[in-house]
Amino acid sequence: MTEIDPAVASFIANFKQKKGPDISEDKGYLPLSASYQETMHSPMEEVEKNPERFIMTECIPACQACWANNVYTFMVSDHLNEGCWIEVALENLSDENKEILESFSGDDVTKFSYHKGTMAFGVKKVGLEGQRRLLELAEQFKMQDVPHNEAWLTKEEFLIQNGCYKVVDNPEYEEMKPFWQVNDVPYSEMMDYLKRYTAWQNSPRSIKTFKEFDESKMTRPLQEYCAEAGAILDGERIYLSEYHYEKHQRYLASKMLDDSKTTQAPSLENTSVK
Repeated sequence: MTEIDPAVASFIANFKQKKGPDISEDKGYLPLSASYQETMHSPMEEVEKNPERFIMTECIPACQACWANNVYTFMVSDHLNEGCWIEVALENLSDENKEILESFSGDDVTKFSYHKGTMAFGVKKVGLEGQRRLLELAEQFKMQDVPHNEAWLTKEEFLIQNGCYKVVDNPEYEEMKPFWQVNDVPYSEMMDYLKRYTAWQNSPRSIKTFKEFDESKMTRPLQEYCAEAGAILDGERIYLSEYHYEKHQRYLASKMLDDSKTTQAPSLENTSVK
């Protein structure tokens, strides 16, 4: 999660200061916060605490609606894009919310994949109307648990990240040259080779070695690793910060409330009409 280079950020801020009316207000966009600073990608915790710094005005209410249901946002649009949109990582969505995302439709609705493993949803509008319509979409998401990898890890995954591993050869590894280094494939077969190369890249066969948990590399108890990293151990999960853990607790509370409502709902079979 790396922020944009400070020199580049300074250039962008200076560009927007000079060209602001041309790329924002004159096109109907809402004014930016004075603290706004464009970044490539920043940690979810930092973004949620300072939305005006990272997010264009149109997208803030919709992002907050996503965060309220533990839908972590990956990226949002800026003034160089048409309309306004929010990008989410598909692996971070519950099955229910994947279906909701798939259901978004309408003449003014856009959906596209901007990064690998993600889906962006948005509207072809800006200003107050764009803000309102994007919020209407985001409010359809349901409460879900926090995502694996971004919010929590298994004990072994956490310890691997903290140096407790050994490098192991992948028995499934297969070497395959990138298509631009292949000279013996006829031009007529190049598209087929490219498809096979892409499939190879996305499979375990492309990974030569991987990290395997090695308990002998542990130099102190697990609890000390967690305390040092500011992580929280709860059962078989390790939450990477108090922020993620609190969001998980809100999910559990919401689930308990939903279960309670289901239990207390009167059954038609046991209801008599007099």
